[in-house]
Amino acid sequence: MPPALVARRSSRENRTRYVVLGMLNAGAVTGYGLRQRIAMSVGHFWQESYGQIYPTLRQLAAEGLVEARAARGGPGRGGATYHLTPRGRAALAAWLALPPLLEPRRNEVLLKVFFAGAAPPGVTARNLEGVAAELRTQLEQLEAVRAQMAVAGGGGHPDAPYWRLTLDFGLSVLHTMLEWIGRAQGVLHARAAPARGAARTRVSRARRAIAARRPEGTR
Repeated sequence: MPPALVARRSSRENRTRYVVLGMLNAGAVTGYGLRQRIAMSVGHFWQESYGQIYPTLRQLAAEGLVEARAARGGPGRGGATYHLTPRGRAALAAWLALPPLLEPRRNEVLLKVFFAGAAPPGVTARNLEGVAAELRTQLEQLEAVRAQMAVAGGGGHPDAPYWRLTLDFGLSVLHTMLEWIGRAQGVLHARAAPARGAARTRVSRARRAIAARRPEGTR
C-alpha cells in the first residue's frame, strides 16, 4: 500500500488532510471556497484551523492526492481550483475504512456543574442560563441549514442523505443539552430554596432583636 494511503490511529493524527479530501470529493473548489464549504458544513461539529488549509492543499498536491488547476477571477487567494485525484479518492476511502476514534472530551460546563457545591446555586444557574442562550443560537443556525437543505433538496448530490444524518445528530444533541439544562436548573433552584428561606429567617430574627432592644417609646 502506498504511504499516502496509510493512516495511523492517533488522537494527534492530522485529520485536516482528510477534511480537505472529503470536501473536494463533493466537487472541485478554490481555497477560499473550501474554507466557506467547511464553515457551512462540518464546521458545525469539527473545528479546523483555517491557517492550515493552504499548507495542507500544497502538501496534498505534492503527494499527488490533489490537483491544482489555474482559475481566473473569484475571491480568495492562490487563483487555483483544487480537484481530487484518483489517488486522493483512494486515500480518503482508506481513512474512512478505519474505525473512528472516540476521543476524550473536555467539557467545562460539566466540570463546573460537578464542582457546583463549592459556590452558591445561583452562580451555576446563571452560568447555565448563558450556556442555554448560546445553544439556542446554535439551534437556530442548524434549523436554518435544515430549511435550506429542504428547499434545495440537498442539491441532488448523492451524499445528501449523509449530510442530513450529521445535521440530525447536531439537532438532537442540542435539544438534549437544552433539556438537560432545564433539569439542572430545577435541581439548582431546589438547592437554593432552603438557603433563601434560611436567609429570610436570619433577617427576621435580626429585625426582632433590634426591635426588642429599642426603648419602649421609639417602637
